[in-house]
Amino acid sequence: MERPKIKIELEPIDKIIEWLGVLGLLLLIGLPLYYFDQLPETIPRHFGADGKPDAFSGKEIIWTLPVIGFAMYAGLFWLNRYPHIFNYPQKVSQQNAKRLYTVGKRMIRTLNTLITGLFAYITYSTIQVGLGNQSGLGSWFLPVFLILTLGTTAYFLFRLMKRD
Repeated sequence: MERPKIKIELEPIDKIIEWLGVLGLLLLIGLPLYYFDQLPETIPRHFGADGKPDAFSGKEIIWTLPVIGFAMYAGLFWLNRYPHIFNYPQKVSQQNAKRLYTVGKRMIRTLNTLITGLFAYITYSTIQVGLGNQSGLGSWFLPVFLILTLGTTAYFLFRLMKRD
């Protein structure tokens, strides 16, 4: 049996998450545009697990995360239009499709926004390290990144596993 294809209306929280994602995307692209001329010729291109820069490149590397982030944001935004193709931890039926699709779409939207925001933070920190205003991402970055992404995924998977 083919999964039902139904339209899921955005709730207010979905609109807020979506706008936060767009804001993150604007920052991700706008920060390098604003600071590019001020950057020194060499800036960090990689940060270690301790949050300190451990590899350096020319300042053009500042465009890597915005390009990857934009492509990823666009891809997940497009994918979110087709919740009937997602993998779910239970069989999708006419009775549970609306709930599963709503939760699945919100999970993708939330992760998209979180990752875009994290990319924007890394881009901002790279710029600040390059300008000499900061020494790295901070030792707390990796644990916070993992807690946010894995915690969000676990939360939504738990909600998806609930039976109707």
